Amino acid sequence: MPEGIDQETLNRAYVRLAEYHNEDLPEGVPATPPEAFAGFQVTPYEEWLIFNAPDGFTNQTFLVSDQMVYESPGWESYEDALAEARTLKAAGATRRPEEPDDEDDDDDDEDDD
Repeated sequence: MPEGIDQETLNRAYVRLAEYHNEDLPEGVPATPPEAFAGFQVTPYEEWLIFNAPDGFTNQTFLVSDQMVYESPGWESYEDALAEARTLKAAGATRRPEEPDDEDDDDDDEDDD
C-alpha cells in the first residue's frame, strides 16, 4: 500500500476509477474491476490521489478524489492538471469533459481539394 494512504481511501479510489472506465462501455466489452488499478503507482497530493500506470504503460495520469476522476494526458503538467481539475470539481463536475470529436475535420479536408 502506498505510504500515507489508508486502505479505505485507496479502495474508494479504485472503485471510482473503475466506474470512470466503465461508463458508456459498448455492449459485450467486459467491465474493468476496481482491483485492476491495484498495480498503478499512487501518490497522494493534497485532496487527490494521483494514479500512474505501472512501468509507464500509458502516458496518462488520473487525479482521483471521491467526487471526481480527472484524466490528464501525458503532455499536461501536474500544475495545469491540478488547476483545471480543481476548477471543474468546484463547478460540480465528476470528470474532465470529453474532447470534441475530430470527425468533422476530415470533411473539411475534402472541401480543400
